Amino acid sequence: MKFNILPIDIKETTYADLPKLRTLSVDTFNESFRSATSDLSSYTKKNYNYGQLASEMINPQSHFYFIYYNHKLAGYLKLNLNSAQTRNMGTNSLEIDRIYLRQNFGYIGLENKLINFAFEQAKKFHKNIIWSSIWEHDRPIIHFYHQFGFKPIGSQNFNLNGSLQKDLVMKVSI
Repeated sequence: MKFNILPIDIKETTYADLPKLRTLSVDTFNESFRSATSDLSSYTKKNYNYGQLASEMINPQSHFYFIYYNHKLAGYLKLNLNSAQTRNMGTNSLEIDRIYLRQNFGYIGLENKLINFAFEQAKKFHKNIIWSSIWEHDRPIIHFYHQFGFKPIGSQNFNLNGSLQKDLVMKVSI
């Protein structure tokens, strides 16, 4: 019996992708954090507006990647190097700043593809530490990171529409 395997592609974004990136960023953030607060519009307007995303895209130390499943845009990954990292973790570190999938693409292995891609990029950029901050209430994602060897090393606070939230800072050496 022969199975058809649907194509999975990861491609670095270009400035021409900005409209798709904005829509995808807002949609996936809302899907991920809707349970934390009902109104996310002020947060997404501030953090995922065209100007903010454009400034992140043109930073040579930040890299956005789209993941496609069966030729459909399924999610994205943002990696930060050096001074683009949201926390000073040293020049030998790569930050997974964002990893989001559209709701209907979860749990089919795309998360693994993106994490493995981040490991490949870390090697390409000669980094030996990968780290990320994960919302403390997102137990499935924390477990997911544990599967790749990430360990908690601290925490940091963030404000989500006036509500103080906490991220776990997790890292792995490669």
